[in-house]
Amino acid sequence: MTDRKAHRRPEGSNTVVEVGGVRFGHDPFPVIAGPASIESEGQLMDAAQIVAERGASILRGGTFRSPSSPYTFSGMGRSGLALLEEAGASVGLPTITEVAEGGDADLAAGHTDMLEIGPANMQNFELLRDVGRTGMPVLLNRGPSATIDEWLWSAEYLLAEGNDRIVMCERGIRTFEQSTQNTLDISAVPVVKDQSHLPVIVDPSHAAGNRSLVTPLALAAQGVGADGLAVEVHPSPDEALSDQLQQLDAHGFAALMDALGISRMRQAVDIVDREIVRLFARRRELSLAIGRVKAARGMPVQIPEREDELLAIIREEAVLQKLDPEYVERIFKEILAESRAAQWRDREGPPQLG
Repeated sequence: MTDRKAHRRPEGSNTVVEVGGVRFGHDPFPVIAGPASIESEGQLMDAAQIVAERGASILRGGTFRSPSSPYTFSGMGRSGLALLEEAGASVGLPTITEVAEGGDADLAAGHTDMLEIGPANMQNFELLRDVGRTGMPVLLNRGPSATIDEWLWSAEYLLAEGNDRIVMCERGIRTFEQSTQNTLDISAVPVVKDQSHLPVIVDPSHAAGNRSLVTPLALAAQGVGADGLAVEVHPSPDEALSDQLQQLDAHGFAALMDALGISRMRQAVDIVDREIVRLFARRRELSLAIGRVKAARGMPVQIPEREDELLAIIREEAVLQKLDPEYVERIFKEILAESRAAQWRDREGPPQLG
């Protein structure tokens, strides 16, 4: 049998799936949140504000849903896509929606940042192929009767289309137990992470079917090393057109995020810190390019006059930004020292053998 692409790679590396700046498999426990179904512009905008202000990473909204009952509201369809795109832009969050038919994959890809395969379609192989070909990040939900092996085989259909931007989502399996909507298979998280290189998140809303159980199941997911969470949030859950019992209101979602130790302010600081690191890397690239020009012209690595000029500029900017110039100068002296060392290493080249 051909080697399966979803299986753990020999070098042990994991796939990081980036969705509008959110990185599953790298960032600390990103949370996808939003209503089960988009019912109106007002309802979606209210939900977007709730989840954004309380630390969600991605806005979720059902447009093409596949409910188990044909009499359940299944979303606004194509008209909901524009509303979801607008809501995400208004609160600064990337968006995700479920796709139920292959013909809607490209359309949804044009309005959202991530596509979702619902549990009823986990083995809809033509849909998987269509979604895989979009190249979009995909949230692949486990079907309620699927084994872990069958779930991973569904991921193979996406990978076979050259799309490895897959996030696996455990949301409960069917057992004889009736106290919850599904039985959350919490062991699936470490099992899949052991067998596969793909990130794994948990959806406690659909597993529980009861909002009072969402937080304890979410904490269990966090405890076993899940790469994030997907929960349903509605501004007025008791008035929702679908999934009333499992959707959290603003208070419930805030309590969940507090329990998880996630806040919008902390998340914003994390984003800024990562951006600082990216700027460090960019500065190093520019410094090395300048170093090569200096080497070609026979110039020394260190030019004290230029460093003094730079430090004077940095001190002035620090004052304008109401920062301690002495503190900022100390940081930049370290940066300059590292830049000089990198330029020397670049000039010397790799060590010679023999």
